[in-house]
Amino acid sequence: MNPDDLDRVLAGEGDIVPSSGFVSSVMDAVTAEVTAPPLSFPWKQAWPLAVGLAAALAWLIAARLGWQANASGPDLYAWFEMLVPMATGWVVAALVMSLIVTAVSLRLVRVR
Repeated sequence: MNPDDLDRVLAGEGDIVPSSGFVSSVMDAVTAEVTAPPLSFPWKQAWPLAVGLAAALAWLIAARLGWQANASGPDLYAWFEMLVPMATGWVVAALVMSLIVTAVSLRLVRVR
């Protein structure tokens, strides 16, 4: 098929016209979506997380301010100082593993 034949075939095509009522149904759907009330935040599912975070923050602040002086709880500051070097190693290991997995997957995709 040469370009002249293609032009002749495409020139014979009729205009595409939407079916009756299509435009009005789309505009009705858009109007309904715009006037609908906004979705509310799911507070019933979020409040346990907020309470837990507030309790953990209060516990850390209380431990840092000296409640551990009377031996009523663990020394969180010493625990945190012990955990940071270990956590740094785990973070570096996780980053290296992520880079390795990404490089291997990109290489596999590039081969195909």
